[in-house]
Amino acid sequence: MHAETTLAGPIQTQAAVYAAAWVRQLRRGRPVPKLLPEVTGALASLARELDLLADQIGRREREFERLFDLVHSVDQGVGLDDVLNRIFDWFVDIIPYHRIGCAFVSTDGAHLTAHWARSVLGEVQISAGYSQPLAGSSLGAVLARGEPRIINDLEQYLADHPDSDSTRRIVREGGRSSFTCPLIVGERPIGVLFFTSREKETYREVHQAIFRQIAAQVSIVIEKSRLYQDIVDHNRRLQEERGRLAEKAIRDPLTGALNRGAIMDRLADALRTAAGRGDMVGIVMADIDRFKSINDQCGHAAGDAALIEFTRRTAAALRDDDLIGRYGGEEFLLVLPGIGAEAVRAVAERLRRTVAATPFDLGGVMRTVTASFGVVAARADDGPAAALVAAADRALYVAKNSGRDKVVAG
Repeated sequence: MHAETTLAGPIQTQAAVYAAAWVRQLRRGRPVPKLLPEVTGALASLARELDLLADQIGRREREFERLFDLVHSVDQGVGLDDVLNRIFDWFVDIIPYHRIGCAFVSTDGAHLTAHWARSVLGEVQISAGYSQPLAGSSLGAVLARGEPRIINDLEQYLADHPDSDSTRRIVREGGRSSFTCPLIVGERPIGVLFFTSREKETYREVHQAIFRQIAAQVSIVIEKSRLYQDIVDHNRRLQEERGRLAEKAIRDPLTGALNRGAIMDRLADALRTAAGRGDMVGIVMADIDRFKSINDQCGHAAGDAALIEFTRRTAAALRDDDLIGRYGGEEFLLVLPGIGAEAVRAVAERLRRTVAATPFDLGGVMRTVTASFGVVAARADDGPAAALVAAADRALYVAKNSGRDKVVAG
């Protein structure tokens, strides 16, 4: 007996010293080895507890790193979907999952609407916009309690709740267990994070404990990124609306062609660009023949229809860089960058044939419409834009007064 005690004493003393050194390494944030395997009794229990402590500390360090990265991403102005994608990429060693979805409570608190999902299970079955009422639902209860919910057998849950469309969709996608985590800022529920695994019995109380520890920070990060995204989306809509208004301001409201001021500005721009490249610019003045007779015989609505159809046919026959503007009345100005005298005449001739090819539908009245064209090919040093347009207009006058339905070069 005395020999055993003597033998155990050095081992226990050695183990105690080793354990102290082990804790010192852990405290300093350095790697720690496993404790001596031959130790038994109370020190063995201590070893197991210290190993669990090391694992927990390591996990908490990873949690803090992930949260710091998320908070930093919001400070950098990262949008909501980017934050959710980072959660998917970064949280896999904290909470197990093969799918994460995020849904938000509607402004009136009546519905939960899916915003985002990312999955390696299969084709996503619950995508953005999918919405369900909260009243009387299990998700409403989860939000009311503010506690994460575990369902470790989704197939059985669906069998017990056959009316659950969302569960049916997740099972169809390949999910077999789920971990539903409410997002709450202050005391206000803002939404839910859904973690889903392809395996049954994936989630444990430890995952609930982990999420409780990080829930407040994750909720705030998501809410901040959501608000930031709302601001970005609002600004984008404002920019788009300004763009639409600006575009509307330079368009003829009837035909959609550029108005006179806009087409003259574009001509001046085209001439400046051509000067830098040594190119020419084709200028075409076009006029619908006998337009007054259309108004007089068929009415002004028919005249409007003729203007709209002329614009449509002409624009469809032009290149992407070519421009058409309504110069005034039934007269149109076309700007054709990068083409010379022969090419601009050929384009005008093709447009003439396109206009006359088939009758126009003038509101139930079918009528053949023709147009006359005056063309000029100019360089920037040939004169200002107004003078070049005047030259094309003189050529148009000749075309109109020499039989119409023809092309004349100036």
